[in-house]
Amino acid sequence: MMNKRELIYSIAEQTGYTQSAVRKVLNTFIDTVFNEVKSENKVRIGGLGVFSPVLQKSRPVRNPQTMEPIMLAPRTTIKFRTADDLVRKLNNQEK
Repeated sequence: MMNKRELIYSIAEQTGYTQSAVRKVLNTFIDTVFNEVKSENKVRIGGLGVFSPVLQKSRPVRNPQTMEPIMLAPRTTIKFRTADDLVRKLNNQEK
């Protein structure tokens, strides 16, 4: 699995940009996606996919240590749906 540091290094090697420049762009990208999803907007990136906010309803859960039932508060999570083109490329089914 590639981590963020390795991703930055790989992009810098492929583009010729410095690692600090790539890091700044990548962090800005992550912050922008986060802020848009937090504002309940979808972020669509052609060829990659769509980040969208999803509201999870309150639901009963059980504390694993005490086995006591509790209600988990509602929360917003992020769903990512890959672009069909990306899946086709991954499976060597390019059009």
